[in-house]
Amino acid sequence: MRRLSVWSLLLVTCAAGQPLAPETLLLARIRQHMEQVLTRQPNYTCLETIERSRRSGRGRKFQLVDALHLEVAVVEGKELFSWPGEREFKERDLRELAPTGAIGNGSFALHARSVFLSSSPLITYAGEEVLDGRPVARYDYSVPQFRSGYKITMGPLSGITGYRGSFWSDRETLDLTRLDVEAVDIPPVLPLRGARDSMRYERVPIGETTFLLPKSSEMVMEDFEGGASRNAIHFSRCRQYAGESTLSFAEVPEGDAPPVALAEAISLQGGLLVQLELLTPVKFPGNAIGDEIEARVTRDSKSKKQVLIPKGALLKGNVALLERRKDFRGQERVLVALQWREISFDGKVGPFEGQLEEGGAITVSDSSSRGIYQKPSQRELPMLPHRDVFYVRKDFLDLPRGLPLNWRTLRLGSSGAKKP
Repeated sequence: MRRLSVWSLLLVTCAAGQPLAPETLLLARIRQHMEQVLTRQPNYTCLETIERSRRSGRGRKFQLVDALHLEVAVVEGKELFSWPGEREFKERDLRELAPTGAIGNGSFALHARSVFLSSSPLITYAGEEVLDGRPVARYDYSVPQFRSGYKITMGPLSGITGYRGSFWSDRETLDLTRLDVEAVDIPPVLPLRGARDSMRYERVPIGETTFLLPKSSEMVMEDFEGGASRNAIHFSRCRQYAGESTLSFAEVPEGDAPPVALAEAISLQGGLLVQLELLTPVKFPGNAIGDEIEARVTRDSKSKKQVLIPKGALLKGNVALLERRKDFRGQERVLVALQWREISFDGKVGPFEGQLEEGGAITVSDSSSRGIYQKPSQRELPMLPHRDVFYVRKDFLDLPRGLPLNWRTLRLGSSGAKKP
């Protein structure tokens, strides 16, 4: 990647005997400053909150579809994602975490790097403006498709587009304050009329200093019928990433204490019936995909009269799906899927892999609630985005603490399901 410094630019100017325009000099200073900002940042991680909305046509209001909580990290210039509570980041496709709806990466770090650390954009001065009460310089840019790495994914479809946009930089500090990206030359494989992303930046304390990081982003994708998806994204709880990371929604303690490694001392056989009670209430609207959940085993799980999972064992996991949609009859439902990742008892911890038990898996003793929580039929399951979905026959969801759930263990690695 070729970079042009202020000093080399001045040498070219002197050699040519032509004075440079003030906006050109300012652009050189901004690019040099942003190169230092982006290359000197430590590896860091933040909580990414995404609220996804959808409108059915032009002039219609956006309606909330779901929300997600993810942990996103920038490690050696790459964006990595995980569920909150996971103990490490992995290079993975975002579709493993959010198999439905519109989703995209780049808002956290990649867009800024492509504009300021690459020779691909053609940049032109667009004038002075005032943004959030501060004088800023605006520049427009464009990147053709053949030089682009901007990938848009919609369900199983994906493609590389060109892009263009603008960025606004503080004239005094030279910090980036806003960055807009608009897709152009969208491949025909994508049923998109347009896609745009707008990001806001601010200084965020990490450790004993501050770093320029994205604070929020809004991504809108519009189809040819006027329908559109909108993702409102916020970044919070940023901290330095030290090789292994576990994020909880509890208050973050001061300092970066090294995390405790997962001791996989428990190895479960497949086929065990595990009867649970939910310890973490789940509501929608309110909760988000990715939120951490806990459950407790309510009865010993035995094999050949031997207790393999004792009553009182604790399971930890995440909300894997939480989505409002209409069924084939046009009735409102909220789909929910819970996914457990680890189990602990007797001072030991190990991975948990299982699936929601078929046939009356959710039993509710309260007669007023009977029939509300249901598993989809075998005919419906292939059309749903998660194996362990059940639904609530309402347009809102309220899974109370103490809700009984039945799970069946699977031999590790045998399910083929994507683990959170």
